[in-house]
Amino acid sequence: MKVVGQAPTPQTESAIPPDPYAQIVDLARRSTSRSRYMSEVMRCAARCFSSPYAAIHLRYAAEIVQDDWHTGSTDPKFWKGGLQDFLTESLTQPRSQAKLLRSRTGRTTAAFLSTPVFDPSGSSVGAIALVVTNVGESEVTQKLTALEALCRLASYAAAFVGRDVGQGRAGRLPDQAMVRAAKSESVEELAFAITNEMRNKLGCEMVVLGLVRARRVRIISISGLDQVSPRSPGVASIRAAMEECLDAQKAIAYPPARDDPGSAGDADYHIHKQWHGVAKGDAVASIPLCMDGEPAAILSLRQHGDQAISAKNLEDIRSKVEPFVPALMLSQRAGRSLVRHLRDSVARAASSLVRPGHVGRKLFAMVFAAFAAWFCFGSTTYELTLPCTVTPANMRHTAAPFQGVLSAVHVIEGDAVNAGDVLCVFDTRDIAQERSQLVAELKVLEREVDRGMATDSPVEVRLAISKQELIRSKLVIVDRRLERARVRSPIDGVIVAGNLRSRVGSVLVQGEPLMTVALLEEWVLELEVPQSAIADVIAAGNNASVVSGVFSSYARPDRRRSFELDRLLPATRPAKDHTVYIAEARIDARGDGLQPGMEGIARIEIGRRRVWWVWLHGMVDYLRMNLWL
Repeated sequence: MKVVGQAPTPQTESAIPPDPYAQIVDLARRSTSRSRYMSEVMRCAARCFSSPYAAIHLRYAAEIVQDDWHTGSTDPKFWKGGLQDFLTESLTQPRSQAKLLRSRTGRTTAAFLSTPVFDPSGSSVGAIALVVTNVGESEVTQKLTALEALCRLASYAAAFVGRDVGQGRAGRLPDQAMVRAAKSESVEELAFAITNEMRNKLGCEMVVLGLVRARRVRIISISGLDQVSPRSPGVASIRAAMEECLDAQKAIAYPPARDDPGSAGDADYHIHKQWHGVAKGDAVASIPLCMDGEPAAILSLRQHGDQAISAKNLEDIRSKVEPFVPALMLSQRAGRSLVRHLRDSVARAASSLVRPGHVGRKLFAMVFAAFAAWFCFGSTTYELTLPCTVTPANMRHTAAPFQGVLSAVHVIEGDAVNAGDVLCVFDTRDIAQERSQLVAELKVLEREVDRGMATDSPVEVRLAISKQELIRSKLVIVDRRLERARVRSPIDGVIVAGNLRSRVGSVLVQGEPLMTVALLEEWVLELEVPQSAIADVIAAGNNASVVSGVFSSYARPDRRRSFELDRLLPATRPAKDHTVYIAEARIDARGDGLQPGMEGIARIEIGRRRVWWVWLHGMVDYLRMNLWL
């Protein structure tokens, strides 16, 4: 493992070169190691952007390139910590990134820029990061794009570092092509420059350049024309001739040169012969331009006069133009839109499925296709998952029979009681005193009756008897109050609510709730149905005689009980931050340890629906409500 030096001493750098792209190519030609070359590329980029601090971290196999660079009067430690952290973050995400910085006063701004570095196979091997100062928000994207172009050129040129430039055409670095590609804003601009330059050098009537894509040719430049219309009849004839050359994978000229060894007859050039006729007898030719052994572009020529273009001339033209093919491919990839990039990735993945090998990818594609078909055309059971609460089906409430003082409590929550058992007792001393008073008054009235009868006063007798009846009625009321002072259980069950021990001795008003007795054998589920699902529940009830479901409590999630909906209450009930409808269902859960008020989850089956609808209808409804779609 090799580590290139850390933090060299700042020194005065040479003047900024007029063309950083040309300098990068020249560095690749003169450098003997990729580590030294990439360090110089970092310095070149820093000088190009007038950066006070730059850093690089790369890994070529077992070789690590780690270097930084500083210039100017500022302390390098001012930038080092932040930029090194930004560089480390960029290494985990191989894409160009920018981070805008602003001073506390807001008057000056700076930015961290980083872009990945790739090896010849296209895999990320590291990144370069630098600081740019006095930059606005609108300039950050422009500078990041320029830095990415420099690093793309350096990544490609690094493959030629250390090679002998005299090894022939295959070993030459196509510096002119790469420099021109770096300066071009699009692949069409580069192709336009190539076709016009070839037309001027060769003296041809027309030079056409097309790129190969999926065994088809797309014409991107015709010399002398600013725009290419693919539907033009002349362009269609040229494209057909190019595709004939692509199928043959060799140079084709018409009329053929009869003296060239291996030249074919007229029958082998049907489409070129047709183009020859459309061109009014001019000589035409097409040359395949290869990259990595595969045709990547087609160059077609139209030369004035019917004199054939020799195979030697075609080979000479190919040797001059073919070095530009990598630049064309690089420029094409750099200028792709996000949609085009996605489409190309899908196309490459699809093409790999039809080639031999890649068994894992093919199995994954088959599974994915089956899943997509099921998702779009299959159906599944649509279930609603609803929160619910457990309540006893048979429950009775007791209340204070009159206003009075609670004197005793005999049971508390959780106690089992039988019908008629005393739950609590109210103080009866006032009532007993009132009864004694009424009894005394009754005896007095009896004496008055006797005296009236003794004095033969029927009026007084009748009046005393009426008063006796009134007193006896009051005694009945008092006796009933005395009986009701002992609050008894109305049913057999368990006390589920009402802990009154802390209220012994306090005055309770008439009708105040005391205790709740429930029979813990039959239970009712109260399902909270949101408004968005109420229509589905009603439709399920109309389509089927029984709407069934499954319930699990939070206390016993391992136990599931089936149930059937009994009724849907028409009134709504507030629940947290929304309004719900209540659906009731009876459930037999003896021995499950359920308690009143327990909560759980209930699932009810609505019916069969399309898979895509079950998964996406919630999002679709949200968009409809919020975007009015």
